[in-house]
Amino acid sequence: MQVIHMSKKREDPEAQALKLEVAAELGLLDKIEKEGWGALSAAESGKIGGLLAKMKIGSAYMATVAGQPAIRDTAEDDEEEAGSP
Repeated sequence: MQVIHMSKKREDPEAQALKLEVAAELGLLDKIEKEGWGALSAAESGKIGGLLAKMKIGSAYMATVAGQPAIRDTAEDDEEEAGSP
């Protein structure tokens, strides 16, 4: 029986899957399935968060190397759509 407790806020299913993948790599998936995310210690949660951050930084770097913008500046995009110079 899988008992993964979701938080009250809705989380992107892809982000949730990535968190579970990282938790599995760290050997924490069984604990999460049995007891929920709240059973993790601060250190365990930090390890998951740290690896997720490294993955995001790595993907942003790879996008930059490939010549794609890593971060979309929505303020500039909004100005362009409104016709501002």
